[in-house]
Amino acid sequence: MNWGWKITIFLALFITGILTAVIYSFNVSSDLVAEDYYNQEIQYQINIDAQKNALPFAKEVTLTSDSDKINVTFPAAFDMNIEKGDISFYRPDNANLDKSFDINLDINNTQSIDKKSIASGFYKVTIQFISNGKTYLVNKDIWV
Repeated sequence: MNWGWKITIFLALFITGILTAVIYSFNVSSDLVAEDYYNQEIQYQINIDAQKNALPFAKEVTLTSDSDKINVTFPAAFDMNIEKGDISFYRPDNANLDKSFDINLDINNTQSIDKKSIASGFYKVTIQFISNGKTYLVNKDIWV
């Protein structure tokens, strides 16, 4: 085999490799963290302030996973009048599995969320609420 055939085979393999990479890149999903990423970035200082507001009790907020439910527990001394709030489950690898629930704490400062409504896997949980005009933000991670 002379050098002309070797160059032809090399170019054919190179072009096949490039086409394979292009086709593969079109089939890979690239979910954004959030659709309104730029608006959230502008309001980032508000989130920092909300996290500072929640510092006194943030470490005492716990997420536990039972066989059939997820319990979000606030400290026993937690006595805030929550005007509005939500618990958001963000799935980093699949935006279609993100879930959000309104905060409805029971008398024990606990909220139970049915596991049937959440697919198993790793989630970043954001607990955000407004009390007495102040915004509070707590971030946790959990495997469901």
